[in-house]
Order: sequence, then C-alpha cells, then structure tokens
Amino acid sequence: MDAVLLLIMTASGLSAVSSQVRRQYHFVYDRKNMTEAQKYCREKYTDLATIDNMEDMKILNNTVDKSKAFDGVWIGLYDDMNSWRWSLSDTSFYRDGETEFRLWWTGEPNNRNSREYCTEMYSDGRWNDDDCESCLTSVCMDVRGENIK
Repeated sequence: MDAVLLLIMTASGLSAVSSQVRRQYHFVYDRKNMTEAQKYCREKYTDLATIDNMEDMKILNNTVDKSKAFDGVWIGLYDDMNSWRWSLSDTSFYRDGETEFRLWWTGEPNNRNSREYCTEMYSDGRWNDDDCESCLTSVCMDVRGENIK
C-alpha cells in the first residue's frame, strides 16, 4: 500500500503525515539536548519520532529543511545501557519487527568516548549515536489510532 504524504506548515516548521502508519511528524528547529527535545515532543505531540521502516525514513528525509537541520536531528532511539530502544515504549504501537529497524551510518553506533547514548538522523537519512547533551534540532511525532494509549 502506498502512503499518502501531507505537508503541513506549523509554528515549528514543516510536518509530514504517513497515512499507512497514522503518524504525523513535526520538525522542531529550535536546538535542544535530547532530554529537552523529548520533553518538548511529549508536551506538544506524542514523543520523539519513531522510525521503523524505510518508507517513513524517506518521507522524513524528503521533508526536512536541510538548511535548518544540516547537522542532524534527534529521533527517539536511545541506548538504555543494555540495548537500543525507542522512547515511545507503548508496545501496542508496534507491529512485529518494527522495533528492530535501524539505519546506522557505516561504523555506527560506536559510543565514542563512552558518551553516545542518543540517536541523531543525518540529512541523508542515516543515523549516528551522539552525546545526549549535544544541542540539535529534532523531529517529533503525533500518533493517532485506536491502539494508541
């Protein structure tokens, strides 16, 4: 099934909607560390973006204003010291295998200096682990559907 992409202008920037998975993405171009970005996304939307398939990754990559987010955007993947997890922890949100989708840049994650526990998405769509205290732009998602609590 092809997803329908809807672009919406909001105060935070461009938004993208994936109809197949009932998510609306919102780019936030104010730089924040990961904790601040997650708090903002949870207050205004649902959470930081969960990207669990190539289709959504392509939608985000084609929607981001690269002039404002050229050094990467926070997404909701983090290392809990045991494994990489999505910040949206409601298991009813995910279908089989979706929590395992990864698109790491070559050689990543590498936990450089033992301080990289959060994930940024580069402008080409690949991911990098980064220090959670870095100040980056972010992408939030608003989730709609009967299975979302």
